[in-house]
Amino acid sequence: MGERGGATVLMAGVLGLAALCAVLVSGGAAAAAARARAQAAADASALAAAQELVRPSGASVEAVAADYAGRNGARLVWCRCDRPDEVVVRVEVEAAIGLGPSRAVAAEARAVVRSPPGGQGLQPAFAAALSCLFGRVPGLFIVSGFRTHQEQARLHASRPDLAAPPGRSKHEVGLAADLGFPSPGARARAHAEAPACGLAFPVAHEPWHIEPT
Repeated sequence: MGERGGATVLMAGVLGLAALCAVLVSGGAAAAAARARAQAAADASALAAAQELVRPSGASVEAVAADYAGRNGARLVWCRCDRPDEVVVRVEVEAAIGLGPSRAVAAEARAVVRSPPGGQGLQPAFAAALSCLFGRVPGLFIVSGFRTHQEQARLHASRPDLAAPPGRSKHEVGLAADLGFPSPGARARAHAEAPACGLAFPVAHEPWHIEPT
């Protein structure tokens, strides 16, 4: 083979290598983009599901997670939605990467429902319900939440007209709280909005005392 033929073969090899590099680079970019899309969909799914825990709309938490995964071009694979203070989801997106057939790219996300300030020790479902109410009525705050047996005993000794005897208060099991209101209007609105969050003010002479329904 002459020099021209050798140069032609060499040039073909160089062009082939360049094409392969271009495919690999574009495939890597497509994979990165697919991972980013999957993560964005997982984040949206988990956050929407957590919001459903805090401010229930009547839909199931898993249905909300699936809906928001779909809105972001993904499919919900599974949802750990059985806890009142946490949601974990896994989603998949279909992506064409390189020269092969499209494949599923997965991502997971976790969203946690935080207790409102002063809510330490409260049952998670109750804390989530309070977060729902606090989101609907700005300015609310917890004056008294969880109490130990000893704290309840001291409070009952000093205010037997207001505090239940130790062992008989729902504060001791994290299922009651006393709220503060920034204004009479906020108190009225809190009482009106409480049922929508699964809460009630059951003691007529203690309009600050709230419990789950």
